[in-house]
Amino acid sequence: MLPQENRLKHMKDFDILFKESGFFVGKFITAKIWKINLEKYPRRKYMTDDLKIAFVVSVKVSKSAVKRNRIKRQMREVVRLLLKDGKLKTGFHVSVMAKPGVVGAEYGEIEKDINFVLGKAGVMKID
Repeated sequence: MLPQENRLKHMKDFDILFKESGFFVGKFITAKIWKINLEKYPRRKYMTDDLKIAFVVSVKVSKSAVKRNRIKRQMREVVRLLLKDGKLKTGFHVSVMAKPGVVGAEYGEIEKDINFVLGKAGVMKID
């Protein structure tokens, strides 16, 4: 489970994310990523060290709730481990969305794709 401070929860934050962000596409994952702009939304009280993440698996991916929830758990675990290891930069809102091809994919494939997409977006720290 992601720490409470890293969860993107409020509808207004989702609206801003989907309005202002850019798309980054991988084989199994699509990410919408917005670099926090303090001047544009001063009333939201965003901080430059915020990192908020949401996970989306729609019914288009699978009609089975069991499969959708499994995919969400796998994506959450990948990101949780990245956060734990300090491999993600702060100052972003991120929505990680599954594509229909993710059903039946192994955990390692999902992990590799999330790392690729977040790296391409500039959210991963370069060691």
